[in-house]
Amino acid sequence: MRRTVLKSLAVGGLALLAGCGFQLRGQSPLPFANAFVEAKANSALAARLRNHLALQHKLADQRERADTVIRFLNETRSKTILSLSGTGKVREYRLTLLVSIAASSVQGKERLAPAEIKLVRDFSFSDEQLLAKEAEEMALARDMEEDALRQILRRLAFVN
Repeated sequence: MRRTVLKSLAVGGLALLAGCGFQLRGQSPLPFANAFVEAKANSALAARLRNHLALQHKLADQRERADTVIRFLNETRSKTILSLSGTGKVREYRLTLLVSIAASSVQGKERLAPAEIKLVRDFSFSDEQLLAKEAEEMALARDMEEDALRQILRRLAFVN
């Protein structure tokens, strides 16, 4: 009897949730047929964007075949010392990723004004845990790239 009541409450809750129009956010569709990505050859973020566009069948292999050109104007990474211990050893670092992008039509008409994305992550450092802290730094850098990619895609969803 108790199980039946719990099941009916769960089904009723799901019915209410479905009836209210709840839906997972998902991803915004990109408002262009295809795009060409212009960036330096060693840009990891541009490579991630190309892979994402290729999965959606929106990556043009040549600039002339694209209706939108996405340009990486700047991609800068830095690692600075945030704090030192009393003995002069590094205790914290700050990682910074600064990306500037713009989008235009192949003819040069601006579709997305130059936009700057700045991401900052701080992490503690210890000489005793060198390998673990290097792995943490690499994980933070990957996380920053993923966050920057999501922000770029959100901005690209609103190109005109």
